This record gives sequence, C-alpha cells and structure tokens, in this order.
Amino acid sequence: MAILTAKAESSNGFPIEELAPAGDYVVTCIDIADEFAVSRRKFQSEEMEDIDVTRFLFGFKAQDGKLYKVQTFEMKISGSPKSTLYKFLSAWLGKAPDYGWDYCSLKGAGAVVSIEHVVSQLGTTYPKISRISPAKTSLADYSAQIVPIEQFGAAPVAAAPVAAPVVQALASVGATVAPAPVASAPAAWSPDTGNQADCPF
Repeated sequence: MAILTAKAESSNGFPIEELAPAGDYVVTCIDIADEFAVSRRKFQSEEMEDIDVTRFLFGFKAQDGKLYKVQTFEMKISGSPKSTLYKFLSAWLGKAPDYGWDYCSLKGAGAVVSIEHVVSQLGTTYPKISRISPAKTSLADYSAQIVPIEQFGAAPVAAAPVAAPVVQALASVGATVAPAPVASAPAAWSPDTGNQADCPF
C-alpha cells in the first residue's frame, strides 16, 4: 500500500523569529554562513554532488521602528559570472567582484534591498530578497540609514587580519576551499519544490 505524505520543509538557515515586512529597505549585513562539501542533488538529475554553499543574513529598521531580519536563499559558492552568487555580489557592489576577494568582508556593510512575500507549497509565507543594490551610488546615498551591526546582537566588525581569505572560491570556478565554522545549516534547494528560475546553482 502506498501512502501519500506531505513533503517536509527544510531548515530556514538562520533563526528568524518574525516575518520581515515587504518593501524597500536599507539593510545591514549581519552575518554570512558558509558550508562546505554539502551533498546536493544536481538540477534535473538523480546524481548527487558535493558543493560549497553560502547564505547572507541582513537586518533593518522598519517604519514602525522595529528591527527585522531577512536572509538570502542558499547560493553555490562559484566564481562563474553566470552563478547566482556572482550576480548577487555584482548587484550589491555595483560592479563585478574581484577574484580572490573575501566576500565575508561585507559583514557590517549596508545595501538597499527589495523584499517580497512568497508562499511555499505548504502554505508558509516567507520573505524573499528580490533585488539588492549598493547603499551609496552616484544618484543616492543611504549610508546614514545603515543600522550598526551591534543593534542586531552581532559582534562589532573587527579589522580584517592580514591573512588568506576565508573563502577564495571566487579565484576560480570549482576551487577547493578549507572548511570554516558554519553559522547555520542553510536550507537545500530542491528540484521537487523549486523551478529552474529559482535554482541557485
């Protein structure tokens, strides 16, 4: 006998207690979670592969004065210009990222994001970052609205030590990266619940 059961949703990555409101906000990068050698099923395939993934956590103050948190989807760590991470970083920086640069240095940095609400197949509403851009451009400067990282309970950002970057995967596509502490267990994108447009790889 075959029994149909609902597919369980995977972890949401960073623990977030309250749904972030939809809209455009000036945000602060609170944390970045890298996870290495994660086993994932290839897109439109039964074959498994080990990949390195990352996820960004942002915080902002809404018009009601409350602090909220919102996170990105899990993204494959890849230096390919076609990759979701590369496009995300390019939009955030306003230019293509330099190869060999440690994107974890963005912790504490500001950005402007658009957040929209999306409903999962199980009926759960979650916030999705649909657009990101620099906090300061030639047309606008929102730097004064960036909330200090300490207000979100995160440690102040220390000056980066003169050492090899934590992640140098942007140096070349498919580069091997040494393991680092995991800030959370990011949710896996699934070919069963997602579509090709949402595929982070």
